[in-house]
Amino acid sequence: MQAKEKSGLARRCFLLIAALLCVVTSTYAAEDRGLLLEASKDGHKIYLLGSIHLADQSFYPLRDVILNAYNSSDALVVEADVIAMESDPQLQQKVTQESFYPPGDQLKNHIPPELYGELQEWLRKRMIPERLFSRMRPAIAMITLSIVEMQAHGLDPNAGIDRHFLAEAHRQVKPILELESVLQQLQLLNSLEKPELYLKQTLEQLSEMDQFVPRITGAWKAGDQEALYDLIFRQDIEQYPEFVQLHERLFYRRNREMAKKIQTFSEQHGKLFVVVGAGHLIGEKSVSDYLKAAGFNIKQI
Repeated sequence: MQAKEKSGLARRCFLLIAALLCVVTSTYAAEDRGLLLEASKDGHKIYLLGSIHLADQSFYPLRDVILNAYNSSDALVVEADVIAMESDPQLQQKVTQESFYPPGDQLKNHIPPELYGELQEWLRKRMIPERLFSRMRPAIAMITLSIVEMQAHGLDPNAGIDRHFLAEAHRQVKPILELESVLQQLQLLNSLEKPELYLKQTLEQLSEMDQFVPRITGAWKAGDQEALYDLIFRQDIEQYPEFVQLHERLFYRRNREMAKKIQTFSEQHGKLFVVVGAGHLIGEKSVSDYLKAAGFNIKQI
């Protein structure tokens, strides 16, 4: 695999890391409510927007309330500044190293032969050269499969909500604060136990994309936290009990640390605009749940 191809795939991999694969393709975007929360304490205000990582241009413009919250904020807070990474060759090289096995090693050496056969079949259906996946690490392959499948449905990570606000903040030279880093997120994925299990389940779930997209779309547009929780967490656990451990690693532990950092940032800035995956803002042990426990008043707007 050529270095340029690897780097391109690596840049795409982290866009959905540990976040909700939530997509919206409404032609009446300005009327969509979306998931926007307001947290306030001691004169400090934090806007929390549930991110949509893949969308299309029909999703814009966003609701005025969302835009006004961003414009009135002192700083943008994100999981990771992926745009800054794209202008940092050294970081890109590290991302590639985390995403792919070194020369001489291959994905098929780390997963069961039958599972690799299922991956080959999916690649053939999508007319994707096998060599692009041959050295990917299992968890990175899992994320990339989902991205590719959603792109096949006409969606684009470049149109994602988090990237939209990152681009705006970079253009305006607005302060950007990171809760994590791209490398941290990749290292977390690569540290998962039994990644081949999650890769297999991802391959099985890809066929359900046509049903999943309109359901998650309707829930997000309505700002329905209960419906989002059902789709992201409850149904996953009912179908795959093993996902309890995955959610613990990719959501709950990170939520606790994110909430701590957001509190620290809030002490340094009067008003924050936070964009994280929508799955981090719903249910128990969410970022908003931890902020509430820390004395913040939380309301949906």
